[in-house]
Amino acid sequence: MAYFLQMITLFQLVCTIIVIWKLQLWWQTEDHLLLTPKVWDGIDAYGYVGFMFLFCFKMTPCLSLPFTVMNTIALCFTSIWPNPPQLDVHKSNIPNICFRVVTRGLYKKLVIRTLEKNIETCLKTGLEKFNFEVVTDCPLDLCTSVFVQEIVVPKTYATKHNSKFKARALHYCLEKGISNLCEDDWIVHMDEETLLTQGSVIGLANFAAKGMGDIGQGVITYANTEIINWWTTLADSVRVAIDIGLMKFCFQKLHRPMYGLKGSYIIIKCSVEKKIGFDYGPKGSIAEDLYLALEAWANGCKFNFVEGEMWEKSPFTIIDYIRQRKRWFVGRMFTILSPTIPLKYKLLLIPADLSWLLLLFNVVTMFVPLKTPQVLIVINSWTGGLIVFLFMFGSVQSFSLKRYGFRRKILICVCNVMIIPLVACLDGIASLWGFFWNIDTGFYIVQKEHISYENANEAEV
Repeated sequence: MAYFLQMITLFQLVCTIIVIWKLQLWWQTEDHLLLTPKVWDGIDAYGYVGFMFLFCFKMTPCLSLPFTVMNTIALCFTSIWPNPPQLDVHKSNIPNICFRVVTRGLYKKLVIRTLEKNIETCLKTGLEKFNFEVVTDCPLDLCTSVFVQEIVVPKTYATKHNSKFKARALHYCLEKGISNLCEDDWIVHMDEETLLTQGSVIGLANFAAKGMGDIGQGVITYANTEIINWWTTLADSVRVAIDIGLMKFCFQKLHRPMYGLKGSYIIIKCSVEKKIGFDYGPKGSIAEDLYLALEAWANGCKFNFVEGEMWEKSPFTIIDYIRQRKRWFVGRMFTILSPTIPLKYKLLLIPADLSWLLLLFNVVTMFVPLKTPQVLIVINSWTGGLIVFLFMFGSVQSFSLKRYGFRRKILICVCNVMIIPLVACLDGIASLWGFFWNIDTGFYIVQKEHISYENANEAEV
């Protein structure tokens, strides 16, 4: 069944690319009703300077070519319809797993509620040796539990290189006498709103017991709990598709973080984390997850993929979505520009982030008439078709058929394709905002608790 679904998916990808290619050819026909030969000439219509600028922006999809090629290979040679993970080891052979949650301490109810659900999931799965560490800037006074340890980071604490934000808190846990973990224990990094599933617990247990790598990462989905903002949830579906395809291929087949690492759903051996640390300085602290990945890669660590998925929520507002992406872009840019990480570990990140920076210009110039070479048409069609496919595939993987039904799921996929230009504009605005303004404002954290959660929680009590 999985093989059949894989073939259907690849067929859909090819069809999508062909459709985009046909649309490009139609748009570039000289007898197009909206265009004249003079406009197609470019130089006569826009002048030499205007033509050169326009042609350069038309070439920006070429920067995405490595990303496009890698994604296509990943979709062809990676199992993108896996069966639910099964526990392959005896429970007594599973080492201790510490789930480390970092928070500023602003959402106490959310932290408590998430902890209770995650502990229940671990117990239901049959995990025997586990604990939760809540690392917080502000004391939360969590209820005493054999599974939970609260670590408060002192305001006076400073690392050697003056790391900030989440990196500072994580590095504090590595200081002598702070955490009780042993060298052979495993640490799972999660955000304060991240929910475990039984599949992810099984995947983590298999990874740790088998020693499948030094660092692992799994898939996070954003539509399995209450949806607060449909726009941002649909926009995040492409991340799910990239996780299932590209990230899984890089981690499972290549054992390298070619395109980095997400900050949540990371499993890392305690001894490895102590060796690498999180003291990356102020600029390296904005995207500490990417810095960790590249540092670990440079130090010869082996990466692998974790089966099973965890659940999170998309940003609650459009402005939070933009600010989140802005922080990601700024953090990635600082990491790429860091002289401490050799260039060879950043070769695929550079064109990808340049493409992100120029994304808004690419969207605007997409509708400006100008004849382009056939090679560029093929590249544009390949890249555009892949993006459309990833949004559709991400929707299929994110939204449960049992929960939404067949008709609503088809409608969601169609709506997701329709908002691609909006998503591209929002991501483009975020990158330009981060590049030109307020480049060092800090670590923006999106709103993570909604009034409906509080009401639901009070109703339960």
